[in-house]
Formats: sequence, structure tokens, C-alpha cells
Amino acid sequence: MNWTYCEQWNNLTETPLDPLTPEQAQARHVSSELYTAVASPAGQSTPTLRVAMRLETGYASVVFMDEYGRDTLDYTFTLINGSFFLETATSYSYGSSQERGGYAEADRTETYEFTTDGVIERTIEEEGGELKESRHGVDVSSNWEPIPAFGTYASLIRRER
Repeated sequence: MNWTYCEQWNNLTETPLDPLTPEQAQARHVSSELYTAVASPAGQSTPTLRVAMRLETGYASVVFMDEYGRDTLDYTFTLINGSFFLETATSYSYGSSQERGGYAEADRTETYEFTTDGVIERTIEEEGGELKESRHGVDVSSNWEPIPAFGTYASLIRRER
């Protein structure tokens, strides 16, 4: 993976807002300020995922993107007692659409919201409406992740959870 850094990612233009050098991004990591790490596979310029970190507010997100620059899977973590907890996972489906980036509208979203005490709420939204269900007593031990050191996001960016 090749990593580039910026303050934030612009979904509409599919470009970084306020690009940062690795040194600037690392300084932001150390000071807990917002920065975004954008990954592209070796030899490709099209990003496949991004990691936004803002430790001062206890926030991290990992967003996987498809070949059209659209968000397909979004993991949102919150900082609890010195570790990240996967609080929300949202997948996006676009059907046969080939619209680019932030201009594309998902025809289906599926969201899982987790609590540390084992409650999961699942919400499916599609054209026909919305479906919600909850489960209790679920083992969420795999939702915990250590805060990564700058540039070492392997544990956080695991797609399969």
C-alpha cells in the first residue's frame, strides 16, 4: 500500500483537501489532531481506502472505496478507556450505477450499531423502506482495537471482522 496524507478527503472531487506531508500527518497524529491517510495499492493511483483519525475527540473511521471512488464500507470507531471500539459499520450498495464518488446515491445501506455491553442494532434502508432489528448478548470482544501508531493501520483496516 502507498499512503498519502491530507486533512480530509473530498468525496465529490475524489481528491485530498489540504494535502499533508508524512511528517505533518505524523505531527497531527502525535498531537491528536485530525488527519486522513489515503491508501492506494502499489502501482495504482486510485485510492481503495482511507483512515481518518482525530484522537482529541476519540474518533477514527476506516472507509473502503470501490473502483468508482464510492464509499462501500465504513467502520467508525470511538475511543473508550484507551482503546478503539468499533461502534458502527455501514455498507453501501449502488446497484448497476456507475456514478462517481460523492455524486452516487446508494440504493441500499445496511448499518450495524454496536454497544460495549453486547447490543447490536441492524438497520437496512432501501427504496421500499427501512427495517430495524436488535440483538442482545452478542460477543463484541472482536470490536476492540488498539490505537495504532502512526502509519501502522493494519489492525484497524481489516475489512473482514
